[in-house]
Amino acid sequence: MDTRSETRIGVVGSVVVWMCAVTLSHGFQPAQAPAGNAGVPVLLGGARPVAEVDRAVAAALGRTQVSAASVALVGAAGPLYTRAVGTRVLAGAAPADVGTFFRAASLSKAVFAWIVFTLVGDGRLDLDRPLYEYLPRHLPDYPDYADLAGDTRYRAITARLALSHRTGFPNWRWQTKDRKLRILFNPGEKFLYSGEGYRYLQFVVEQIAGRDLEALARERIFGPLGMTSTTYSWRDELAQNCAIDKASIEKVFGPGFLKLPNAAGSLLTTASDYGRFLSAVLAGTGLPGRLRDQMLRPQVSIAGDGLFGPPVPAGPVTGAEPDHFWCLGWGGFRGAAGAARFHVGYDSPEYENYAAVYLEKGLGLVVLTSGGRGPTSAVPVFVEAVLGPNDTPFSWAGYQ
Repeated sequence: MDTRSETRIGVVGSVVVWMCAVTLSHGFQPAQAPAGNAGVPVLLGGARPVAEVDRAVAAALGRTQVSAASVALVGAAGPLYTRAVGTRVLAGAAPADVGTFFRAASLSKAVFAWIVFTLVGDGRLDLDRPLYEYLPRHLPDYPDYADLAGDTRYRAITARLALSHRTGFPNWRWQTKDRKLRILFNPGEKFLYSGEGYRYLQFVVEQIAGRDLEALARERIFGPLGMTSTTYSWRDELAQNCAIDKASIEKVFGPGFLKLPNAAGSLLTTASDYGRFLSAVLAGTGLPGRLRDQMLRPQVSIAGDGLFGPPVPAGPVTGAEPDHFWCLGWGGFRGAAGAARFHVGYDSPEYENYAAVYLEKGLGLVVLTSGGRGPTSAVPVFVEAVLGPNDTPFSWAGYQ
């Protein structure tokens, strides 16, 4: 999960414009894997030799001073470029490779949104039905939600509001003064990035499916997409090739913390595997087109100066948004390369990640890093190393 209080958790934002569902489905040509000496596609056009991109990624490691990083650039048809640099946490500081596991933090949320939409497709979950109605008991009767006793506003929270960060919950209850779960505003009225909202939706989804998130993920996405190196729950064999300092995480959160599946932030993966997911998003593989488009459709414009600031008015999506927007499981922006959907994955400052799909270019990129020491953000450096010059508006959400 993101533990930086999300005050400088970061990623993108700038002038954004909604693209219609037709564009999402048919308005871009999938990028193709480079053939021969075609090189690695550049976001704003053209291509660069693989050796040049290799040098840029290696230089990014030195510039950012992270311990390890792994990147994957994909098209709808599959991988275009994948590299890992730096060293693992254990195994005698052996070099990281494309099979090295990283802590993806909030990149977990985009994967979870896909799982949610498979249930929508099955008719087992309605995005606009109050979530409490799926439970056999009143929500405050469950220990994790006892703090909500006396506040009936939870009855207005739906999956749509949870996926678009409009539940009214704080990011994490332990970040509040009394460490209790509170509804800070009427659900739907404002935007406030909230891991608690995703955890609540996870709780309901597990009740509906009758199994925990890890089992559901393996059935609904990891297995079908061939993501054999991705998990929501730590397994001891991961220690053989990982860039995750398990001991330091458990020192803060307690033994066994990494073994608890958390839709908001426990995903452990490789860049190659997460790239498979991004290829599926681009191609519409595994979800009917109408559901993929609904997932990526803007739900709310964000009026705040920063993605992870205090609650801000959640404006309607009118078709030509002047500011930032959020979809269902994804954020969105528009730049010189056209429409993009993104997610940040930040566990400050050690783990800093980023994923994006550039819809009109048919490209997807994931950057996973470990061992960062701050305060300089690593993600923008690695994004430029792979994609070349770009106008990704990182500063809006705190990437420096």
